[in-house]
Amino acid sequence: MDAETFRDLVAAGDEASRADALHGARSLTFSDVSELLDYDFLDEHSEQVSQFLQEWLRQLPVYQRAEAADWVASQYLLGLVHLEHSWGTAARLLLEVYTAVAEQLATDLEGFRPLTEGPDAEAPTGVADRLDGLAATLHGVRESLLSEIDALSGKEPGDG
Repeated sequence: MDAETFRDLVAAGDEASRADALHGARSLTFSDVSELLDYDFLDEHSEQVSQFLQEWLRQLPVYQRAEAADWVASQYLLGLVHLEHSWGTAARLLLEVYTAVAEQLATDLEGFRPLTEGPDAEAPTGVADRLDGLAATLHGVRESLLSEIDALSGKEPGDG
């Protein structure tokens, strides 16, 4: 997809165009997306860009999402700052990403045990158990972050 088509799809703002833009973004790097959605474009098409960015973040693999989220959040404080609740949106997006990263890292640590049990693993005794403990801590961090997301949304803890 060429740059003009991508930008036109994002600017259109309707669900079908946004879906096409999201599909096209799969072949773009994070740098490509950030260059195509420059400050002037964000200013001119802020609502449409905001919707696109939020959905785009959710489709990225977790660790790529973490990298992209910092840039996306900064756009809510710059080119998208005039949108209602821009700072709150930035905060929510970052917390959602931190939640996903905590969960992914916990899962990755839980899957580490086989690497410590092979014939040439050279892992000190207890490494896998300690990593499992860290994974449990990260699951707790994830739950705490979910509570903070609820707090940003004005929900009371336990309201779902």
